[in-house]
Amino acid sequence: MAGYERPDYWTLKAKKEGYPARSVYKLEEIVRKFALLKGMGAGRGPAILDVGAAPGSWSLWLLRQLKERGTLVAVDIQDLGIAPTDSNFSFLKGSILDEPVRARLREAGPFNLVVSDAAPATTGNRLVDQARSEELVEAVMGLALEVLAPGGALVMKIFQGGEEKRLIAELKKHFMQARAFKPEACRAESFETYLVAIGFNLIDKMKI
Repeated sequence: MAGYERPDYWTLKAKKEGYPARSVYKLEEIVRKFALLKGMGAGRGPAILDVGAAPGSWSLWLLRQLKERGTLVAVDIQDLGIAPTDSNFSFLKGSILDEPVRARLREAGPFNLVVSDAAPATTGNRLVDQARSEELVEAVMGLALEVLAPGGALVMKIFQGGEEKRLIAELKKHFMQARAFKPEACRAESFETYLVAIGFNLIDKMKI
């Protein structure tokens, strides 16, 4: 799209601060608004999984927040555009649709926070792209239900197409809270939004 050719405020800010992509500010706003890192992991720090991490902006921002506390695991079918040397960071190249990859992530968990800015390769056909995005979100959600620790949180990008309410209803079966949220850094013409779920596996305890 022609509108994407001119660098905007967020693109220039990302370049200045050393991030590969402007999407980092979407994560920053979500984490701060929902206090996703507050108190996680207690003294040892949170364990975080970044799904679809390439080019690496989200992982880099999370590492800067951790400051050598906690752990961060990133996974993607592509290589990252960053090369962190932090001892608490590891990268797994592969698809979360592959069982061997999911098995390794289960072994690395449990995680206090799972984040995903993953998106399918777009075709230009909005209906096709929405359907592929929904399939990817469901795969990320399925993985999160396997690897999240009680009380954990989940953030996933989705292309808006009418399935958000169904997915949020499904999330509410497993989390205390779930909602859609569109960060300020999203481009005005973009039809992406984020699903945010908090309080994994605590919902039944609240009913007791």
